[in-house]
Amino acid sequence: MEKVTVEVETPYDVMIDHDLLKHAAAHLEDLIQGKKALIVTDENVASYGYLGNLQEAIVGITSGVDTYVLPAGEAQKSAENYIALQGHLATLNYSRSDVIIALGGGVIGDLVGFTAATYLRGIDYIQMPTTLLSAIDSSVGGKTAIDLPQGKNLVGAFYQPRRVLCDLDTFQTLSETIFEDGCAELIKYGMILDGDLLNQLMDREQPLNALSADLGEIVKRCVEIKRDVVLEDEHDLGLRQMLNFGHTIGHAVEQASHYQVSHGRGVAIGMILTQIMAEKEGLTALFITERFNQLLNQYHLLNQMHLVKAYDYEDLTVSMTNDKKRRGGEITEIFPDSFGKCRLETMPFDQYASYLAAIIEDLKADKLPLVTDSDDEVA
Repeated sequence: MEKVTVEVETPYDVMIDHDLLKHAAAHLEDLIQGKKALIVTDENVASYGYLGNLQEAIVGITSGVDTYVLPAGEAQKSAENYIALQGHLATLNYSRSDVIIALGGGVIGDLVGFTAATYLRGIDYIQMPTTLLSAIDSSVGGKTAIDLPQGKNLVGAFYQPRRVLCDLDTFQTLSETIFEDGCAELIKYGMILDGDLLNQLMDREQPLNALSADLGEIVKRCVEIKRDVVLEDEHDLGLRQMLNFGHTIGHAVEQASHYQVSHGRGVAIGMILTQIMAEKEGLTALFITERFNQLLNQYHLLNQMHLVKAYDYEDLTVSMTNDKKRRGGEITEIFPDSFGKCRLETMPFDQYASYLAAIIEDLKADKLPLVTDSDDEVA
């Protein structure tokens, strides 16, 4: 088993291994012994048997296990579901001494985390990510949120879990598309802080997949990077903003597409367009677009780029008005300086918007130095 300890005010462990769900009692007994536990998941995760496996594993050490199953998808991270989940906890008479378990991807983890942060002004919760993306990113670090019609993650709180249990076996039931979405965040970690990780992703006989022998090692490395950043900047005031490389444009693309573009592919589109912007506007001396393009295409992460051609830059900037990296009339963007090193740069928002407008115009005219996967299977 791989283990990473996050030394925040109340430290917690991130445990990474195979077959953890069926043996969850041994890894959670100190947190749930004699307590009521509500498992929140979605229909997809439940259909694979993971909900039943977890229930069966922990029922004997709790005072009772309840379940709450939502449809799958980003639309579930809503104010309506947040209020409904709060009401469900109250109806079941959950107290501060009880616990909520988030079993699923980032949508479930974010919703449960924000619910836990605010129900009775704080109740313990445990993250059990079932996607690569949530395992290496959203389940660690304590960012919790729900979406509003005006944008993603606009209502939330910083609230750390008590433990993260990552069963690598759950990745084997992910579609290739969903696994690839997680690889976008892996590539992001490599770009911003770990060139060796990036090389590990590039120098392979075949792309990383759910059966790769080094998957656990790679997940651990990403969690370590996230841990180190969180310890230095828990509340996202400086260094932690590096983790948003590609997210300014990526979130805007997701919202403009009404979430037809997935999060991982939105981030990938955001990363490559940000790199092209940096090169075009003289904001970097690093000219890596071709190599970066090749890496993203290895994981089919640009196969929704054609959808972006349908948007005007105003479609994207409207969601950026609520971006958390915007302060007054300025916005902070993340630009690469080398493979494994990025920097934060703050500029007037109007200037950034003009740079973006030029990029989108070139994209529509097929003038960008890009080769994109023509596979539109996920479009």
